[in-house]
Amino acid sequence: MANKGHVLIYLSVILKLALSQSDDPTNPHRDPSKCEVCKYVVDELEGSLSDTSKTHEVLRIGHEFDKEAKEIKYRHSETRLIDVLEQVCERILKYNIHAEREASRRFAKGTAETMQTLMNLRDKGVKVELGIPDNMWEVPGAPIYKMKQYCDSLIEQYEDVINDWYFAEPDERTDLTNLLCLDNYLAKGDQECLKEVWTGKERVDFDGDQEDEEKQEKKQKTGKKRKKNNTQDGEKKKKAKKGIHLNSENIHSTVHSKTEL
Repeated sequence: MANKGHVLIYLSVILKLALSQSDDPTNPHRDPSKCEVCKYVVDELEGSLSDTSKTHEVLRIGHEFDKEAKEIKYRHSETRLIDVLEQVCERILKYNIHAEREASRRFAKGTAETMQTLMNLRDKGVKVELGIPDNMWEVPGAPIYKMKQYCDSLIEQYEDVINDWYFAEPDERTDLTNLLCLDNYLAKGDQECLKEVWTGKERVDFDGDQEDEEKQEKKQKTGKKRKKNNTQDGEKKKKAKKGIHLNSENIHSTVHSKTEL
């Protein structure tokens, strides 16, 4: 039961956040920042380059029957770079929003922990309603498609920078994050997310959020009640004051009548 209670809390918080403003810094479904875009584009560039570095394929440059055709290893070729740049932004679509993780760590591959918990409950026969078809549960959300869109723009804008980096001598290559993000794409005030890593501890405190929300609601109710009581007290004082005033007039009227007599 405790686990189901936590799931209900997670789901409640996630749905509220999803419906909140996209620029709300506490909303895990907000649009990706430029820092987040560059961070994960570099991750995928390096990942794709690593994947394509393992082949021993040799390319023959020139006409098929040309005796002077040049041979070049694929991992050193321009063809490899073209392949990497063409697929890097598609790799972004493998990400999901992990609402239980803080800051830029919300972007990660695989099924989100909360979603996996809900799927497990559903598989056990528990009725879980998200308002969308079951086959849509793991479809990337709007922020992922936004990031893919920003990735396309980034690659197009800085293709020459990446190209020069790729063909530089290995010992002359600078760190790609420094080159692409710090030196070109990002402003100085928008670089903090590059330092953020996921160790498993950087979690959103849903229980704390729920408690804070309950405290806030309680505070608002207390404030309304106090305001109501103050209003009622004020009305009582007014009535009391009015009563005293009327009594004074009656007394004055009585004294005046006696004087006339």
